[in-house]
Amino acid sequence: MKQLHLLLSRKPSPAQLVMVLSSYCLVLLIIRILVSHTLFYGFLAWNLVLAFVPLLLTMILQRKERLRHNRYGLLLLSFVWLLFLPNAPYIITDFFHLEKGALYMPEWFDVLLLTSFAWTGVLVGLLAMTAMQQLWAQRFSASKGRIFIVFAALLSGFGIYLGRFLRFNSWDILQHPFDLTTAITTAAFHWRTFGFSLGYGALLLLLYCSFRIPFQSTVQ
Repeated sequence: MKQLHLLLSRKPSPAQLVMVLSSYCLVLLIIRILVSHTLFYGFLAWNLVLAFVPLLLTMILQRKERLRHNRYGLLLLSFVWLLFLPNAPYIITDFFHLEKGALYMPEWFDVLLLTSFAWTGVLVGLLAMTAMQQLWAQRFSASKGRIFIVFAALLSGFGIYLGRFLRFNSWDILQHPFDLTTAITTAAFHWRTFGFSLGYGALLLLLYCSFRIPFQSTVQ
């Protein structure tokens, strides 16, 4: 209740907002598990944890000045950041499970559950993108920061496709690089791949453009 009071009485910090949203998501998930006696949507908790990785990486860069101002250090962490960014909007595609989940709980509850997790994941991703654009603008230039974010959003659409349909994870680039490379080269030339990747990448970019309006004075 104290956190809710802070949210309503004054402008909350991003950390407070994310904490409250994450807590709400977990409460809904626990309720579903207790009522349905199944762990059908238990994977949502892990997906949300993965969604936080890009935000944590930007926090590391913000706190480590030497790393932030080192061109190669920033580029290396930016590459790792790109690998994990698709995990944030990926939760949107968990609505694909809605029909199967209805076997255990009312559909309205599962819509509430999935929407809560999806919005929290997207919000965490948007915060990470805002921070990364600032870091790139400070180290390189404002225009390069914008170009990087557009590239990251569109690439995330393809990353979501690889995760949803080909079942690859962010760390498969280290564990199964050959399989991942083969899958990418095979899938990249299919219309379904192009349509899905462009659609979800464009959505993430549009959400980011909408989200960053309050930050126009700090993010150029």
